[in-house]
Amino acid sequence: MELEKRQYPIGKWQPKEKYSEKDIQEFIAIIEKYPAKYKRLTKNLSDEDLAKTYRDGAWHIRQLVVHISDMHILHFARFKQAICEENPVGFLANINGWSNMQEVQTTPVADALLLLEATHKRWVHQMRHMQESDWQRTFFHPLRNRNLTLAQALSMAAWHTQHHFEHIKIALAN
Repeated sequence: MELEKRQYPIGKWQPKEKYSEKDIQEFIAIIEKYPAKYKRLTKNLSDEDLAKTYRDGAWHIRQLVVHISDMHILHFARFKQAICEENPVGFLANINGWSNMQEVQTTPVADALLLLEATHKRWVHQMRHMQESDWQRTFFHPLRNRNLTLAQALSMAAWHTQHHFEHIKIALAN
């Protein structure tokens, strides 16, 4: 498998200016169902399996699971931030720093998955109670150096969820 396909197994995230109600509902469904998919995929993996990577120099499976859990807390928080404030600067994390912390090396994957599941449940509940106009609220994404609507942010989060899921599948097939 070529390097770019290993790095971006579902392609790079490409935001659109507008998303339909159907698009938004599909993205919410991804956020809702993927914690269970991650759980099934990583259930009963050995420490040896959790140390596998999807390409040389990439994060191992345990880091990927903890990363998705950590980052989705930020995604959820950005939604709350954008609903309560006018175009705030979105929370940011040093993802390489976080993923290389000592605790990540030994965190039980089940604990990270519990956090992911709880975060996604809260987030889905929040999204199902948003008004149509809320999807156009924005926050500034400092890493991407642009404003994102909450519809775009949801699209990015759904992509992120699937992106790392595919990384784990590639790592397990190696």
